[in-house]
Amino acid sequence: MAFSSELIDKYKKFKDYTQDKQVLSDVESLHQGNLSKIRKGERHLTANQVIYIAEAMEIDVKEALLQLALEKSKSKEESAVWTDVIKKISAACAIVGLCLGLAAEPESKETFA
Repeated sequence: MAFSSELIDKYKKFKDYTQDKQVLSDVESLHQGNLSKIRKGERHLTANQVIYIAEAMEIDVKEALLQLALEKSKSKEESAVWTDVIKKISAACAIVGLCLGLAAEPESKETFA
């Protein structure tokens, strides 16, 4: 399943919606025809729609936009580049998180009897 369709499903679950038409009333410029094409893999959410949904769900907007760019890739080469960018950013975030975690850990003072 494509990212746009998956994001819509996650948004529906987040909002406790049961029908796609409930999403249509929330997301600007999204109508039944667009949604049908997204579900078929013939269309993608726009960047503004992804931003709106990501912010509403309090997920990382940058990560969501990178996933949208990957979904919109028109060639295997372009897709490979976006995948590499996402991996590098994820790795950098993990390293920063680890460093911050270690920096926040208090120093242990061992005493010898």
